[in-house]
Amino acid sequence: MTSISRRSFLRLSAAGVPALAGWPEWLPHSLSWALGRVAVKSVDVHKEPDGEAPIVLSLKKDTLIQIQRSVSADAPAGNPRWLQVEEGYIHSGDIQPVSYQPQIPVLTVGDVIPVEVSVPITQSYRTILPTREALYRLYYQSVHWMKGVHHDDHNRIWYILHDQQLGVDYYAPGEHLRLLPPEKYAPLSPDVEAYKKRIEIVLDKQELTAYEDEDAVHTAKVSAGMGGRYATPKGVFHIQIKVHGVHMGDGRLTTDPLAYELPGVPWVSYFEITNGVALHGAYWHNDFGRARSHGCVNLRPEDALWLFRWSNPPSPGAPIKGISGYGTRVIVR
Repeated sequence: MTSISRRSFLRLSAAGVPALAGWPEWLPHSLSWALGRVAVKSVDVHKEPDGEAPIVLSLKKDTLIQIQRSVSADAPAGNPRWLQVEEGYIHSGDIQPVSYQPQIPVLTVGDVIPVEVSVPITQSYRTILPTREALYRLYYQSVHWMKGVHHDDHNRIWYILHDQQLGVDYYAPGEHLRLLPPEKYAPLSPDVEAYKKRIEIVLDKQELTAYEDEDAVHTAKVSAGMGGRYATPKGVFHIQIKVHGVHMGDGRLTTDPLAYELPGVPWVSYFEITNGVALHGAYWHNDFGRARSHGCVNLRPEDALWLFRWSNPPSPGAPIKGISGYGTRVIVR
């Protein structure tokens, strides 16, 4: 396996998505260290795990970093986790944990199916012939809808993705997308009577617990609404619609990586329909334990998937319009 130094990897990945879109041939496909992606406009590397410590380096969005270890500090409250890198320490809240897992693309598809990005970053295109017209960057663990396969003149396989919110199609490299088989999102605990399941969210603790009767079966840190017009509503609700992947944001076709466009928000469970408030995975931060959303309840994608599978209405299939029904209670307090 080709080896590169930690410093070289950090520097080369600072170029961001252009290198990753094709994944350089010299870069090993199996990396022995943990990877993170800068998920915001920029982050500072501090000399110590302290926001007041001297800044030794700033990294721009979509830089990949090698994480040596995670350390716990005194602040910030709710998420005191810091990541040690070669140059110093970065707060974990703006670093998405990522992996590189290239796929063998399928040659054909018979129906619209959900797919998941399996590399840190990939580039999508509005058109690929006669020229490529770039569109969104797609990120690790985001979930999209694949409606077809395209083979270009260079024998590269592209997946045709459909954005159900905007009603447009675009293309992404097949080797960067993992097909999600039904067992990935099959219902959990389907024999437990529906009325025995409930989800409780405590905003003061930024914590979620799933119960079967009085038994806690799953707990997770969340990032709920920031307050004011972005507050998460309190009360008793029921999950009403579940969708495997949703485009959230302003609804623009843009190449700006800093635009408020979040294609492929994974494992969405709407519990307050009027304002579109949902439980869902978040790939644009890793700050669970602190309030920072626009009203929804952000979760690690793994936790959002668990709740998607466990809660009612059940999700035995993958309709692109979602699964509807009077589902599991969600208590927000």
